[in-house]
Amino acid sequence: MSEFLAWIREWFGVDLSGYSLIRSGKKRIRLLTKEAAGFDVKDVIRGVYLAKKAPYGYIISVEGSYIIGREALRHVVELSEEEFRRWMKGEDIVVELPERGVYLVKFGPVFAGSGYYNGEVLHNLVPKSRTVEP
Repeated sequence: MSEFLAWIREWFGVDLSGYSLIRSGKKRIRLLTKEAAGFDVKDVIRGVYLAKKAPYGYIISVEGSYIIGREALRHVVELSEEEFRRWMKGEDIVVELPERGVYLVKFGPVFAGSGYYNGEVLHNLVPKSRTVEP
């Protein structure tokens, strides 16, 4: 968890030390309040799915993009309305960003997951099951 917390702090400028993080499976990370972490509950999924480990960092979930994005100081992409509609359909977006890596995506106050920028295209990392019908 310390690797994830350090990455979030370095990449987005966000400190999540006020929360508890737990592993869910081999790669997933869930976020809980410190109070909720104190409950000893068995066989129940606890917390909000926040992220999943990937070769280039972490894939931030839609819910995680909101939690992290509200305080993020960098690596947040503000899409136009047209780009946002395409993003919500699961499309990749051609944009120019300062550096390669994971970016949180938003339109106005709405956060919509994360994407990986390879230097030319922001690849949509939102699962197809979470996108809208074309």
